[in-house]
Amino acid sequence: MLNISELISLISGKKALGVLIKKPSNVYYITNFSGEGYVYFTKGGLAILYTDGRYFERALKECFAGVKIVKVKTIFKDIARDVLKRNAKLNSSADNNIILFESDYIAYDEYAAIDKALTEELKAATGLIPAGDTISKIRSIKDESELKFIAEAVSIAEKSMIDALKKTVCVNGGSGRSEEYLALTYKKKLLERNSAESFDTIVLSGKNSSLPHGAPSIGRIDKKNVLLCDFGAERSGYKSDETFTIHLGKPDGIFLDAYDAVYSAQQKAISKIKPGVKFSDLDKIARNYITKRGYGKYFTHSLGHGVGLDIHEYPYVSGKNDDVVQQGMVFTIEPGIYIEGEFGIRIEDMCYVEKECARVITNIKKNKFKVKDLI
Repeated sequence: MLNISELISLISGKKALGVLIKKPSNVYYITNFSGEGYVYFTKGGLAILYTDGRYFERALKECFAGVKIVKVKTIFKDIARDVLKRNAKLNSSADNNIILFESDYIAYDEYAAIDKALTEELKAATGLIPAGDTISKIRSIKDESELKFIAEAVSIAEKSMIDALKKTVCVNGGSGRSEEYLALTYKKKLLERNSAESFDTIVLSGKNSSLPHGAPSIGRIDKKNVLLCDFGAERSGYKSDETFTIHLGKPDGIFLDAYDAVYSAQQKAISKIKPGVKFSDLDKIARNYITKRGYGKYFTHSLGHGVGLDIHEYPYVSGKNDDVVQQGMVFTIEPGIYIEGEFGIRIEDMCYVEKECARVITNIKKNKFKVKDLI
């Protein structure tokens, strides 16, 4: 969970008094509160949650011990007054009235309102300084309890998708069933397990599979063609993300070659994951291999992304990211080939970084592409 020392270091490094946070996943990470509100985290390590009467009782029930909960009526003025009250050195003559704010989530109008409220309370200018994506980087290192929730989300998602496949494509080869029907059946199976989609489920059949982020249609699943399923679940706020591509009929040579290229590229990248490796190099390993196989122009997205409280979070496994892998991170490796008007193939697994390598924490094996190999 929250590494308080790193958040304090962020504040101290900027010589600030605290950081104001609004992004729901960050608020939840710091306080365990799942409603609407702001958090002010002080350089002394105190987390203060500001929320209104709609959520106050809920906050009392959900928040970690030690979180200070303040009920507000006029949100920004009440925050400004409370911040002033809690910082004796915050006064009109001080030259270090710096407060960090979550610049990647707080909108300009909110920023202006907060700035105005603080200035009015102080009768002097207050420095609101962007915090950048540092909180996201702190969150990227998962502890054992977080990994447990993610693993549970993976298990729920996989069991639910297999159940959904049994009720759709495994019945007369999927005849009469639509992509949307399979997606809705999957969603129902999640609800039966007290879970929910971690994102809008992607189910694409035949030529539709060449759409990397297509939406399920009401058209029938092609029982003689490709079926791509990208799906996830939630457990205690933590998410999973996984994709398999199967062939319901008799695949031709082009599909077989492309599938082998995607799977081999994924395995090559996973085998190179360890602390200290650049994310850009991982992307390059998979991309260069797919290019060597003749499909480079059909791999149209980055190799992967972090997964946790958000379905897409730091780190991003991209050719543009020269940051390095760290122990404790969880991210996907998901190369793909998408040939417009023909088919698409994506293979996605989640990886947890250990001391010297990566452990794949999704369970469905992707070395084969027939539905019988999944269930």
